[in-house]
Amino acid sequence: MAPKTSVSRKIKNRNSGKRVPTVDTTQARSNMEVVRMCLKDLGWKEYGSGSSSDADIYWNSATFQQGNRNYTSTSARVNKFPGMCDLMHKTNLTRSLNVMRMLFPDEFDFYPKTWFLPEQIEQFQDDAESIHKRDRRQHRPLTTFIVKPSDGSEGAGIYLIQDSTHCSVPNRPHIVQEYIDRPLLMNGLKFDIRIYVLILKLDPLEVLLYDEGLVRFATVNYQPPSTKNLHEAFMHLTNYSLNKRSTSYKHALDEKQTDASKRKLSIVWSQLGQLFSTNEIEQAKEMIKELINKTILAILPELRVQYASELPITRKQNRCFQIIGFDILLTDQLKPILLEVNANPSLRIDFDHVNEAGKFVTEPSAIDEDIKKSLVLETLKRVIKCKRNRKLSEPNDEMMTQEDKKVVHRQTEAHSKLAVKHVKKTHYDRQLSASDSDSSSCISEELSNEEQQYQTGSNQNRKPKNLVNLTLANTGNESQTPNENTTSGASDSMLADGSVDFSTLDRSMTITGEQNVTQSSVNRTDMAADTPITNKIKSLKIIFPSASQTKYEQMFLPEKIAFIYIELVVKRGYKAMTNWPFRNLAKICGLVDQSTTMISIDMLYTQIFYKLKQYDSQSPAT
Repeated sequence: MAPKTSVSRKIKNRNSGKRVPTVDTTQARSNMEVVRMCLKDLGWKEYGSGSSSDADIYWNSATFQQGNRNYTSTSARVNKFPGMCDLMHKTNLTRSLNVMRMLFPDEFDFYPKTWFLPEQIEQFQDDAESIHKRDRRQHRPLTTFIVKPSDGSEGAGIYLIQDSTHCSVPNRPHIVQEYIDRPLLMNGLKFDIRIYVLILKLDPLEVLLYDEGLVRFATVNYQPPSTKNLHEAFMHLTNYSLNKRSTSYKHALDEKQTDASKRKLSIVWSQLGQLFSTNEIEQAKEMIKELINKTILAILPELRVQYASELPITRKQNRCFQIIGFDILLTDQLKPILLEVNANPSLRIDFDHVNEAGKFVTEPSAIDEDIKKSLVLETLKRVIKCKRNRKLSEPNDEMMTQEDKKVVHRQTEAHSKLAVKHVKKTHYDRQLSASDSDSSSCISEELSNEEQQYQTGSNQNRKPKNLVNLTLANTGNESQTPNENTTSGASDSMLADGSVDFSTLDRSMTITGEQNVTQSSVNRTDMAADTPITNKIKSLKIIFPSASQTKYEQMFLPEKIAFIYIELVVKRGYKAMTNWPFRNLAKICGLVDQSTTMISIDMLYTQIFYKLKQYDSQSPAT
């Protein structure tokens, strides 16, 4: 049911007289239990099915479009970004990373070499043969490859190969990657780390890292891959949904257990402190933060385009937020390697198992509740604080330009058509339930309570830098007012990132972008092996913007291109950049002159179009 545009009824707290925040949980599904626990602790109001009022926050379990709501006319914040689920599919995420690796090869070396199936099957087989020839020359074991379905979950469909001819061409998109054959081991077992990240807003980009996580262990002692053990899933794969079926799996009896198959990240860092120096551990943590920031910058252009396609194009893209899960492997040299990013990490706080009587039962999970409840609670507090700040700093609907109102009108009409289709779609809920299962790149995974105090960092405002200065027509004499500096609304001191504010476009205007950069210092506590960490207060810490902001400035180049795309395509009602908008782009960028004619531009468009078709995916997002 689409939320109504009427003003939300105000729910008053009898003691304080303040308005109580409201959260709509109609589509929370597997997230319902943990969200309700947090709302109870916060004293907030839950809106369920049948509510006639707009909520402050809408909490969906899977996607932005879940429930076919129309958010174009509300001021509510939604816990999913449009298109995020598609962007995080393994093929799409890797393509975004590959673009950045091409531009910044030294900065994007934190994920394995990857091939896309079925389109690159021949290239993969040729490359695999060359890699194995190199292995033989260097007298080292043959490189192993791991094959994964792009949209797979729970370890399903993953297998290891050494002979590239054993890689069958699948009907659905897959990726093949070089297998990391020298992982860091603890007590002989391979493990990976689930790290929770909150993208709080896009304008300015604000990314927060949750300082607790989950470590998932394999259940069979690791051995280097060989033809004899490639089939040993419990040895090579660390997926919880897979290993929980192993007879060797150890369920955590409480959140402090140090030998369970699922442990708190703080406990594992403490254990690793006995093998590595404090400096090495801290360096690994910093590398993880950089990996996270760079990955988000890689998907940011597509994220902005998807947002602009779904929601009113006002000055800031801050109507959405999302918790995402990074799965990271540590090598034996303590180097973090990105395995995948889950758009919807599981927020379940229970676990399934077969009891002594042989019955399948579901029981509470102490470790999941301890981690995930605090994560959700802190997210809710940050979001509502940010929402209140936005009301004070952003323009109201009356200040929207005529161009923006046209876009909103088009988007509302599109949503109305979708609503009609939704009524006719009888299998919609069944599909959502399938996408709501545990541990998928498009699903839900991991929970704890306790009110947090944020450590306040010092502000250091830099002078704005002009990021984009493009004349969009021969008579570009319209100007725009730069974005005002806007604080985050959170207690950490920080300002904007490299945001670009565009004024209304007709055929003539000047696009000007300004970047307001603020450094935010966050106090950190060294975690020695003997430091008691299990009772440490958990919180979300800002990692972007960061104190080392300048290292990321160049990486905003693709995002600036996305802004141009939004102006030329999305705001003008096009579905994609056809030949005519591409011609306009060439004029804007000053590419048409005596040496480069419009015919050359048309030929270039055709070449790009057919090149793109070679890598075309089934995902509507890309």
